[in-house]
Amino acid sequence: MRASGAKISGAVDISWMTGGKQGSGIDVALGLFSRIMIRYGYHIYGYREYHSNIMGMHSYFIVRTTETEKNSLGSKVNLAVFFDKESVFGEKNRHAEVIHNGHVGDIAPGGTLIIDSTLDRSMIQRSDIQIIQIDSTKIIYNVAARLKKGPAELTITRNVIAVAASAYLMGIDTDTLMEMIKEEFRNKPVTVIQTDSEIAKETIAYMSSEKIQTIMQLKRREHKGRYMYTEGFTAAALGKAIAGCKIQVYYPITPASDESTFIESHPEFKMRVVQPESELAVICMVTGAAIAGARAATSTSGPGLSLMTEAITYAGITETPIVVVDHQRGSPATGQPTRTEQGDLAFVVSQGHGDFGRIIVAPGTVNQYVEMTANAFNYAERYQLPVIVLGEKAIAQASISMDADFIESFKSSYKIDRGKLNLGNVQLKDGEDYKRFKLTDDKISERIIPGNPSAVMWLTGDEHDEYGHPYEEAKNRTAMMEKRLGKDALILRELPQSAKYELTGDPSKADLLVVSWGGATGGIIDCADDSISFLQIRLMLPFPEEIKEIISKAKKTVCIEGNISGQLRAHIASKTGILIENQILKYNGRPMKYDELAGAISKIKNGEKKVVLNDD
Repeated sequence: MRASGAKISGAVDISWMTGGKQGSGIDVALGLFSRIMIRYGYHIYGYREYHSNIMGMHSYFIVRTTETEKNSLGSKVNLAVFFDKESVFGEKNRHAEVIHNGHVGDIAPGGTLIIDSTLDRSMIQRSDIQIIQIDSTKIIYNVAARLKKGPAELTITRNVIAVAASAYLMGIDTDTLMEMIKEEFRNKPVTVIQTDSEIAKETIAYMSSEKIQTIMQLKRREHKGRYMYTEGFTAAALGKAIAGCKIQVYYPITPASDESTFIESHPEFKMRVVQPESELAVICMVTGAAIAGARAATSTSGPGLSLMTEAITYAGITETPIVVVDHQRGSPATGQPTRTEQGDLAFVVSQGHGDFGRIIVAPGTVNQYVEMTANAFNYAERYQLPVIVLGEKAIAQASISMDADFIESFKSSYKIDRGKLNLGNVQLKDGEDYKRFKLTDDKISERIIPGNPSAVMWLTGDEHDEYGHPYEEAKNRTAMMEKRLGKDALILRELPQSAKYELTGDPSKADLLVVSWGGATGGIIDCADDSISFLQIRLMLPFPEEIKEIISKAKKTVCIEGNISGQLRAHIASKTGILIENQILKYNGRPMKYDELAGAISKIKNGEKKVVLNDD
């Protein structure tokens, strides 16, 4: 059971993995391990993968620990902990189809694998990794006897054994481990914290008694900021709270439900959370709340957004400011409910029957989830239209060490812009009626809320005149269509460049211009070098005019995205007339990794036209 000690040389970049059967409590290991690394002064980037059932299937979690901020994972891990046979060796279904191949192959040469003593290590055909076996049952039985509990009650604590054993091997001090257990389970009964603490202590004692040596000595560092463990869906919720959202309406759907349940658990946000009977009811309630003057939103994914479509067009024709966060997942139909994809772009840019004004933004990192979700509310009210935040599971269920100072700085600088909303009495001339859809030079009309004692507001899903009455006359139709769509020019003039796109490097001098969006952003940033210029498109509608000029300057361009059809590439072509020649695609439901992107970019530089990354 011995493992040779190892010294860390150079910058710390360690990837850790654990997993097991869903429903066995393993998911808390992600948060616990991450908090330990953050407390030790490191940055983390984590991600969880799980099957679309409630219990029994295989789940796993990866945490990358680094000295500087990163936003992606690599293809290999340095330390893995598994106590079940399926995680190590894989499993097949009753048709002999491979469900997953196990994680032995995911460990980097020189890495370490911790497995249960009940597993046959001779079946692991790897001579280039260290294998340590732990008797997790013995640890549980010892603690159960000491606490006078049945061992079955403590089976779920194997997640703590996994983290404690890993902390021991990495040279983490016991006090930090105990402190983070209290932090991770702070909302649990005291008895749970006591049990988990005893399990951790017993694990450390076991490792010591078996004379298992550490594999490294991770040095404690000091963060320059105040870092906290944050997940993507949490970031979206924080953005809504900062923006003053008053009501979140949702219908349960993976992976978006995490955001709404998080908001429900934080009454200090002062945000009412409502769960009606359907997605159609959701979007109608959001629209009604916005008409009543509240900042209102929902979060969903592709299937739910599809069902909301007709009501979104109602918000479009009535120029109602609503915010919808779409945490994209594998599609079409039910698709892959717990996997990621960038498959909704073509849908949302043309969603609904007919033309109407809308804004579509696409964040690429967890931090951008905060900023762009909050800004969506200002856009919605400033321009009086629906705003869709096109997120995805790759970001929503990623976890990072977020600097609390970033949140405080953004919150203090954020100014609520309610546009032309008049919450007082409307000043009208004698005999004059209020015109909700008054034609103006900037295409935006004064907005009031129902019940204003000085004015009556008319709303209809029909084409209407300036007052809001149904009206089909040809000149009026032309004027109203141009009013709703004419806001695009104003939006593009007023939004800052950072809201529209981010460009690093000089595309005219770089060997390659990489064009991408959303969840691919982190991996591209992590693998980029001076030979690459990177264009992250953040505003999908209305489409920034500058994009055409940027791409036109490039010597060579590649479009990277997580779908099979190249939806961003097609969208760019439809707006600029430029069809980007080279592509890197991934559509197996897994996020893009920085090392596989580096390899794919190298192939494009060497002349390949299309690279598909589906080897996970």
